[in-house]
Amino acid sequence: MTDLENKVTDIQLNSRMTTSLKIVGDEKIPVLIIDNLIVNPKELIDLACANEYGEPSFQQQNSDYYPGIRKVSPLRYNEQVSQLLTLFKTSFDLPNASQAELIMSAFSLTTTAVEQLRPIQMLPHFDTPADSQFAMVHYLCDQEHGGTSMYRHKASGFERISIERLSSYRQQIKKQAIAEKLHENPKYIAGDTCLFKQTHSVDAKMNRAVIYPSNALHSGNIRPEMGLLSDPKKGRLTISSFILIS
Repeated sequence: MTDLENKVTDIQLNSRMTTSLKIVGDEKIPVLIIDNLIVNPKELIDLACANEYGEPSFQQQNSDYYPGIRKVSPLRYNEQVSQLLTLFKTSFDLPNASQAELIMSAFSLTTTAVEQLRPIQMLPHFDTPADSQFAMVHYLCDQEHGGTSMYRHKASGFERISIERLSSYRQQIKKQAIAEKLHENPKYIAGDTCLFKQTHSVDAKMNRAVIYPSNALHSGNIRPEMGLLSDPKKGRLTISSFILIS
């Protein structure tokens, strides 16, 4: 067995993890914070750096609007996160849930230069209007790279985009983005804007995970002045996951 295979096998949840639950905004969105999620986060960073197949480790994804590059996370990691089902059930008031399935999980590095941002990448976003999906950001970097924030759309008051709200919200935000000429002044969102109110922010911290409903409006707190680096040991490295709880 190779050293890389050993590291994958050794990935395990930390029995000494600590948790806190924040209830955020007018719509009372639950945000779960787990510190010290994995026993040895350095193993994950090493895996992010590894290039065992001779192909580029990280690649730009065409399937979403993430402003950077991604690499699939190890299956062992996904299996471990799925074992957090009991914690998810109590935190998100889902007493009848029987499964936590990771439907996407990837090492992620924010690398897109400010001047290359598309308007949709300058705004808070939601991942899906479904109620049963949750997003998890696991930080493998420290506070200086910026955390995660939740937002309220000022005009509508929406903090979550449900199926019922989706059509009207999309129409409204498209008109507002054009009116504000976002394409003429590209920048990563950082706090309140004329369109959005920041309702809560969680700092990045090595081995901290932040979990929240995927239909909540949110954004990473990206700090381009720190360097949008593609080196996993120096850049804004996270593992981003979508978890379907059923």
